Amino acid sequence: MSLQEYFPRIEALENFVWAQVAWSVEGDTLILTLQNPARRNVLSPTLLNELAYGLTWAETQPGIRFIRLRAAGEVFCAGADLQALGGQTETGSTVPPSARPIVLHALFPLLTRPLIAEVTGDVVAGGMLLITGATFVVAARSTRFSLPEVRRGLFPFQVMKALSAFMPARMALSWCLLAETRTAAELAPWGIVTHLVNTPEEVYPAADQLIVQLREGAPLAHQRGIAAYHQLSRLTHEDLYAELLKLVQTEDFQEGLLAFREKRKPIWKGK
Repeated sequence: MSLQEYFPRIEALENFVWAQVAWSVEGDTLILTLQNPARRNVLSPTLLNELAYGLTWAETQPGIRFIRLRAAGEVFCAGADLQALGGQTETGSTVPPSARPIVLHALFPLLTRPLIAEVTGDVVAGGMLLITGATFVVAARSTRFSLPEVRRGLFPFQVMKALSAFMPARMALSWCLLAETRTAAELAPWGIVTHLVNTPEEVYPAADQLIVQLREGAPLAHQRGIAAYHQLSRLTHEDLYAELLKLVQTEDFQEGLLAFREKRKPIWKGK
């Protein structure tokens, strides 16, 4: 599967009216902000479609190296849109509809740009899929992550599967069954949260520094490394060695080698 199957035709972001996701481009970075705080940024069909379009657009742009995911309001994401499950829909967006149903954890493995979730509010239920699908997650120690589905007659099937990539499956099952709330500090040892700060106000500056550090690496090395990460269970050591040999043939490798010899910072071309 490829991203082209979701959106066969990609146009400029400014060509459309965006209803629930705001976007901006700062140099080599696309910033996507979940922008429906009145409904706690639930994963409505509109929000999912706009988010998927933004992510797909970033993948088609050679000049975009990083994606930052933010959310307006006190709740980063409250999970599935139960009103939409009941048949209610919303309008206002002119972003083209996806050609296939959007399942976040089928979409995320197709991304090769580092995706940084900048979590300044609580994460509830299916909102965890945004967290487990990100490359990096920056959050304040006290930020809460909860899975209340069983108390509403539902079960977080996809979240359980996603969590099992970070913790023993039995522990993921226990969390889902007990409908517990855990903090970012508790999730950091599992790698679910990768960067802890003390307050929500420190999240964006910490992500700024993370991107400064990431820029020291070569774009193609990042992208191919992330692609391999998503397929690790299927790749052999021979496959990974072949990927390494492909990078050896790139201009970025030659530049990195030359910069090392000349004791200077490399100038990456992404080629």
